[in-house]
Amino acid sequence: MKFVAERPVTIHSVRYDTRWFPFVFKHTDGSLLMYIECGYDAHFSPFFRLRSTDYGKTWENPVANVPRVCTAHSFKDGTLFEMDTYAVQYAEEKDAYLTYGAWSDPGKPNDTVKKDFVKIYAPSFRPVNLETYQRHGAYPTYPWWDLFNFATGKKQARASDVFLGGAYFTCIIELEDESLIGLGYWYPKKDPDCWKYALGCFESKDRGKTWTEKSVVAYDPNLPEGYDEATCLQLKDKRLYTVIRTGNYLYHTYSHDRGLTWEKPVQLKLIDSNIQPRMVWPVCRMLDDGTLVLVYGRPGKHIIFDPSGTATQWQGHFDLQAWELETQRIMGVPENLRIRGDTNKCIRYWDSGDYLGLVVTGKNEMLVFYDVQNFVEHWNAYPVSGVRMVKLRLE
Repeated sequence: MKFVAERPVTIHSVRYDTRWFPFVFKHTDGSLLMYIECGYDAHFSPFFRLRSTDYGKTWENPVANVPRVCTAHSFKDGTLFEMDTYAVQYAEEKDAYLTYGAWSDPGKPNDTVKKDFVKIYAPSFRPVNLETYQRHGAYPTYPWWDLFNFATGKKQARASDVFLGGAYFTCIIELEDESLIGLGYWYPKKDPDCWKYALGCFESKDRGKTWTEKSVVAYDPNLPEGYDEATCLQLKDKRLYTVIRTGNYLYHTYSHDRGLTWEKPVQLKLIDSNIQPRMVWPVCRMLDDGTLVLVYGRPGKHIIFDPSGTATQWQGHFDLQAWELETQRIMGVPENLRIRGDTNKCIRYWDSGDYLGLVVTGKNEMLVFYDVQNFVEHWNAYPVSGVRMVKLRLE
């Protein structure tokens, strides 16, 4: 088996703005929902959502139900749950944090969107004062201050009053009993002087309104970042499986008891090459026959698969970065204007964030999405910031 790719196409672009970090979900009604950051790679840059009903050919209806979506989940009845990135320590309850949530039907844009606070109970994770973020140049804009005021009980909260915490959620899955499992990362209480992330597993039994910490999936202060961005799915044998960013190589692990306990993570390796997958935003999806597909990036853009469905037979690496460079060459883009792929040396602002989106659209068919910065599509094109899409088949 191998990946066969069509040529990438630009599906969204702007000349005088930025577009970062597209992540994409397939909604219950079959439509695709793409979230895009419309600011620089920094905290408190907002996201908006586009919707496609023709598998990515056209995109419509810009929507922002919460300021900066961290993840979303589609229910069988057509309801979409969206959760904001930033949770704030709730003054009235120990170990509780509040963030924005929204419940809507993307196919009915004129219906009322239900918006409410989401509560996260995270006793293993420590709060961090908002002033810490300000010292690094990140400052929240208007949409977050109502949350800050309510959570702190202040009429006009100051940065010194606000403590962020809970977890940054990066994935949500639904189990057979309709409970939700979400994975999110934050700084652990047990190591208060260390700024390395631990990955937590949270559970919701009320459609995302309340989340309770179920376990700490993994923590290792010896890794460059600890354990942070994670993707999760339920394998055919009902085990939960996750792939995790560490700041270097990707690691993966399993749970045999619905997220209550987890095996010690090990480095993810391929069985057919010496390529060692790294570094950011792993996204794993399952095909109808149980085959697993995984995308990841930085440096570059990559996709691999496991036909066994066990996550023990990863193989078939396809270099999407090389595929894009070849496409630019065919389109007559001068070599010095093509994407560089050097995003580990801090020039992604000229190139690509290398965060990839992945959706399965049919039997052995999938779409991959990624942002491009200062991108020249053909010999006579203006440079743009935008999103590229590639259609692949596994044959």
